Amino acid sequence: MKMKITFFILFYVVLGTTGITIPWLVNKAIVFSEVAIGLVTIITSTVCYNATEKILQIIEDKTNLKGKVFINIVALVFALVITIVVCLTDNIIALIISIIGYLLSCFFWWFQNWDNKNIENNSLSTLGGSV
Repeated sequence: MKMKITFFILFYVVLGTTGITIPWLVNKAIVFSEVAIGLVTIITSTVCYNATEKILQIIEDKTNLKGKVFINIVALVFALVITIVVCLTDNIIALIISIIGYLLSCFFWWFQNWDNKNIENNSLSTLGGSV
Protein backbone atom coordinates (compact mmCIF):
# COMPACT_ATOMS: atom_id res chain seq x y z
CA MET A 1 0.00 0.00 0.00
CA LYS A 2 2.86 2.37 0.84
CA MET A 3 4.41 1.92 -2.61
CA LYS A 4 1.06 2.52 -4.31
CA ILE A 5 0.49 5.76 -2.38
CA THR A 6 4.02 6.92 -3.21
CA PHE A 7 3.56 6.01 -6.88
CA PHE A 8 0.20 7.80 -7.00
CA ILE A 9 1.41 11.00 -5.37
CA LEU A 10 4.79 11.20 -7.08
CA PHE A 11 3.91 10.12 -10.61
CA TYR A 12 0.21 10.76 -11.01
CA VAL A 13 -0.29 13.94 -9.03
CA VAL A 14 3.12 15.68 -8.97
CA LEU A 15 4.64 14.72 -12.32
CA GLY A 16 1.26 14.41 -14.01
CA THR A 17 0.41 18.03 -13.34
CA THR A 18 3.75 19.59 -14.29
CA GLY A 19 2.23 20.81 -17.54
CA ILE A 20 0.01 23.00 -15.38
CA THR A 21 2.27 23.87 -12.46
CA ILE A 22 5.42 24.84 -14.39
CA PRO A 23 3.69 27.44 -16.63
CA TRP A 24 1.90 28.78 -13.55
CA LEU A 25 5.19 29.13 -11.64
CA VAL A 26 6.94 30.76 -14.61
CA ASN A 27 4.16 33.18 -15.58
CA LYS A 28 2.91 33.85 -12.02
CA ALA A 29 -0.62 33.90 -13.40
CA ILE A 30 -3.37 31.35 -13.68
CA VAL A 31 -5.13 31.15 -17.02
CA PHE A 32 -8.31 29.21 -16.31
CA SER A 33 -8.71 27.86 -19.83
CA GLU A 34 -5.14 26.53 -19.91
CA VAL A 35 -5.53 24.84 -16.52
CA ALA A 36 -8.83 23.31 -17.67
CA ILE A 37 -7.24 21.96 -20.87
CA GLY A 38 -4.25 20.66 -18.89
CA LEU A 39 -6.51 18.81 -16.46
CA VAL A 40 -8.67 17.38 -19.22
CA THR A 41 -5.54 16.11 -20.93
CA ILE A 42 -4.60 14.25 -17.74
CA ILE A 43 -8.15 12.90 -17.44
CA THR A 44 -8.21 11.65 -21.00
CA SER A 45 -4.79 10.03 -20.95
CA THR A 46 -5.27 8.36 -17.58
CA VAL A 47 -8.84 7.18 -17.90
CA CYS A 48 -8.49 5.98 -21.49
CA TYR A 49 -5.26 4.11 -20.80
CA ASN A 50 -6.41 2.50 -17.55
CA ALA A 51 -9.87 1.58 -18.84
CA THR A 52 -8.53 0.09 -22.06
CA GLU A 53 -5.83 -1.83 -20.22
CA LYS A 54 -8.38 -3.28 -17.78
CA ILE A 55 -10.79 -4.26 -20.58
CA LEU A 56 -7.98 -6.03 -22.45
CA GLN A 57 -6.90 -7.76 -19.22
CA ILE A 58 -10.45 -9.01 -18.62
CA ILE A 59 -10.66 -10.27 -22.21
CA GLU A 60 -7.26 -11.99 -21.93
CA ASP A 61 -8.11 -13.63 -18.62
CA LYS A 62 -11.45 -14.73 -20.07
CA THR A 63 -13.12 -13.74 -16.84
CA ASN A 64 -16.82 -13.06 -16.75
CA LEU A 65 -16.71 -9.62 -15.22
CA LYS A 66 -19.28 -7.79 -17.33
CA GLY A 67 -19.74 -5.24 -14.53
CA LYS A 68 -16.09 -4.24 -14.67
CA VAL A 69 -16.18 -3.97 -18.45
CA PHE A 70 -19.28 -1.78 -18.19
CA ILE A 71 -17.61 0.50 -15.61
CA ASN A 72 -14.60 0.89 -17.89
CA ILE A 73 -16.75 1.71 -20.90
CA VAL A 74 -18.64 4.29 -18.84
CA ALA A 75 -15.27 5.76 -17.81
CA LEU A 76 -14.21 6.02 -21.47
CA VAL A 77 -17.45 7.81 -22.34
CA PHE A 78 -17.03 10.06 -19.28
CA ALA A 79 -13.52 11.07 -20.41
CA LEU A 80 -14.79 11.84 -23.91
CA VAL A 81 -17.73 13.92 -22.66
CA ILE A 82 -15.57 15.86 -20.19
CA THR A 83 -13.05 16.58 -22.94
CA ILE A 84 -15.70 17.83 -25.37
CA VAL A 85 -17.45 19.99 -22.75
CA VAL A 86 -14.22 21.58 -21.51
CA CYS A 87 -12.93 22.23 -25.02
CA LEU A 88 -16.21 23.88 -26.07
CA THR A 89 -16.57 25.93 -22.88
CA ASP A 90 -14.08 28.70 -22.25
CA ASN A 91 -14.84 30.07 -18.80
CA ILE A 92 -14.75 29.25 -15.11
CA ILE A 93 -17.31 26.48 -15.65
CA ALA A 94 -14.75 24.61 -17.79
CA LEU A 95 -12.24 24.88 -14.95
CA ILE A 96 -14.74 23.61 -12.37
CA ILE A 97 -15.76 20.70 -14.61
CA SER A 98 -12.13 19.80 -15.26
CA ILE A 99 -11.25 19.92 -11.54
CA ILE A 100 -14.18 17.63 -10.71
CA GLY A 101 -13.19 15.34 -13.58
CA TYR A 102 -9.57 15.29 -12.38
CA LEU A 103 -10.63 14.31 -8.86
CA LEU A 104 -12.85 11.56 -10.29
CA SER A 105 -9.94 10.37 -12.46
CA CYS A 106 -7.80 10.10 -9.29
CA PHE A 107 -10.42 7.81 -7.75
CA PHE A 108 -10.65 5.90 -11.02
CA TRP A 109 -6.86 5.44 -11.13
CA TRP A 110 -6.93 4.09 -7.58
CA PHE A 111 -9.85 1.75 -8.42
CA GLN A 112 -8.09 0.44 -11.52
CA ASN A 113 -4.80 -0.16 -9.73
CA TRP A 114 -6.03 -1.54 -6.40
CA ASP A 115 -4.82 -5.01 -7.37
CA ASN A 116 -1.85 -4.01 -9.53
CA LYS A 117 0.99 -6.22 -8.30
CA ASN A 118 3.60 -4.21 -10.20
CA ILE A 119 2.98 -1.16 -8.04
CA GLU A 120 2.90 -3.11 -4.79
CA ASN A 121 6.22 -4.77 -5.57
CA ASN A 122 8.87 -2.97 -3.52
CA SER A 123 11.58 -3.43 -6.14
CA LEU A 124 12.27 -1.03 -8.97
CA SER A 125 11.20 -3.56 -11.62
CA THR A 126 8.08 -1.44 -12.23
CA LEU A 127 10.33 1.35 -13.39
CA GLY A 128 12.36 -0.89 -15.64
CA GLY A 129 15.21 -2.22 -13.54
CA SER A 130 16.50 -3.16 -10.17
CA VAL A 131 18.86 -1.52 -7.73
